[in-house]
Amino acid sequence: MCLDCIGRDTTESGSKSDDGSETTRADGSGQWKRRKFLQATGAAAGTGTILGTQTGRVAASHTECAAADRWVEAANHSSRDYGIDWIVIHVTAGAYQGALNTLTSSSSGVSSHYLVKNYDWTDGPSPGHVDQLVHHDRAAWHARYIANHRSIGIEHEWFDNNGISDACYEASADLVRCIADMHDIPLEFYTSNTCIQNEPGGIIGHTHVPDGDCSSFSHGGRTCPYPDWDMGHFANLVRNGGGGGGDKFEMDDTVVTTTALNGREQPCLNDDVVLTLPEGTQGEVMNGPEECDGITWWGLHVPAYNEWVWCSENYLAHA
Repeated sequence: MCLDCIGRDTTESGSKSDDGSETTRADGSGQWKRRKFLQATGAAAGTGTILGTQTGRVAASHTECAAADRWVEAANHSSRDYGIDWIVIHVTAGAYQGALNTLTSSSSGVSSHYLVKNYDWTDGPSPGHVDQLVHHDRAAWHARYIANHRSIGIEHEWFDNNGISDACYEASADLVRCIADMHDIPLEFYTSNTCIQNEPGGIIGHTHVPDGDCSSFSHGGRTCPYPDWDMGHFANLVRNGGGGGGDKFEMDDTVVTTTALNGREQPCLNDDVVLTLPEGTQGEVMNGPEECDGITWWGLHVPAYNEWVWCSENYLAHA
């Protein structure tokens, strides 16, 4: 976001203040945004982990995607006025530890949902480490105005034209796949100024998000997350990176889920969830492998439910 260039979240005209009071959480038509079975059951997309209520999540203080390594609670966030349609990419314009301090400080007037470590020579964890700071059902203060209420914000450590590491790109790509799956966000990447209220959603850099009602995209003249962030490379990683394997299982092998896992109608993240398989569910390999969204998928028959589903290899093991 460039941590010195935004302040307290500002809501649109006609909505209530962002001091934590309840607001109408609806889309532009006044209706609740449709969610897949995944959201209706409270299952986290990356692994299918079952989530509780907001109160339960805060008490447990856990992360919502497997790509996140640690929960560090930020002070600044608001109730959401709209459904989640966008993922906004930022860079910090500062080193990791200072950025983390700023993003979690009550006096800073800023926050983000996630912070990704980029460099191996700055203080803090290893490159690719991901902190979650704000839960998804709260609006973090990372992009101003309506963008905060429609998006998940991801900050990446960066400063002084030092580039973006492979570890940072790859960790962020894993995170984006999880968030996009969880909230039905299209894997479309926007690289020009976009009136986000008029588009179906996707992944966008902060500089291309409006300051307010689409009359301004100035952001104080800053171009976060550019010039070092390569959105084309990142899009390729999100859509095609990671995964691998393909020879882990054979036809008729009996496998078991290693976490609560989403079983899909087809082998891609944007396909419908047929059911969420509890950890320890056994299945028989009947199809695959197939590659999609950077993941190796296997077609399973699940006798306990008499269902045929596609599941990610990452969360399957031999029984």
